[in-house]
Amino acid sequence: MYCIDTLNRLNDEAVAKHEAEVEAGNETCDYCDEPATHLVPVYNPADSVRDVDGAYATYSLCDEHFDNQAHLEENFYCDGCGELFINNHSWDFLRCDLEDGSYCHACAAEQIEPIPWSELKSLLREGDTQDFVRLDSLPGKKLVWEGEYSGYSDFPGHTSIDSIIAAVIEAGVSGDDLVYPLLTKTYQFAVVIAIYK
Repeated sequence: MYCIDTLNRLNDEAVAKHEAEVEAGNETCDYCDEPATHLVPVYNPADSVRDVDGAYATYSLCDEHFDNQAHLEENFYCDGCGELFINNHSWDFLRCDLEDGSYCHACAAEQIEPIPWSELKSLLREGDTQDFVRLDSLPGKKLVWEGEYSGYSDFPGHTSIDSIIAAVIEAGVSGDDLVYPLLTKTYQFAVVIAIYK
C-alpha cells in the first residue's frame, strides 16, 4: 500500500486539542457523517527508535466505526505497547512482524534475538532473508555494515551477496559472533540491509 510521504507530526498539544473538539461534539467521523465519539492517534512505528515524537495522524471515529475497526485497514495495533501505527510510509513497509505478533520498532528491538554470523552467512548464500527483521535501527548495538540491495543486477542498488559477506568479515565479524540482521528500509525494487553486533 502506498501512503503519502510526509514527515509532519502532531505534538501532544495538537492531539489534545483535537480530542477536546471530539469530546465537545464538534467533529464528525472520518468514515461517515455521524458525530465522532473517539479520537485515535496513529504513530509511525520507526519514530520510536529514531527520536521523533508526535502522532503521525489522528482518526475521528463514531461508535460504529470505532467498533468495526475501519481505521485498521492501513494500520495496526502494536502487540507490545498497544499503540496504533501506520503499516507503510511511502513505499517503505514499517510494521515489524515477529513470530508472536506485529510490533513497532521499539517493542520489536526489545524482543529480537541475535543469530551466529556463520548461520547468517549460510542463509545469505542461499538467498534466504527471512531472519532479517524490519527495523530502522537497533539502539544500543553496533552497526557493522549497511547497504542497499536489489536482486536485479542492473538496478543501481544491486550489491552482490559475496560483497556483503566480504564487507562484514572485513569489519571483524567471524564464526559464532552473534549478529542482528535487519532491513532498515524497503523500497519498491530494493531494500537496505544492515547487520548489527
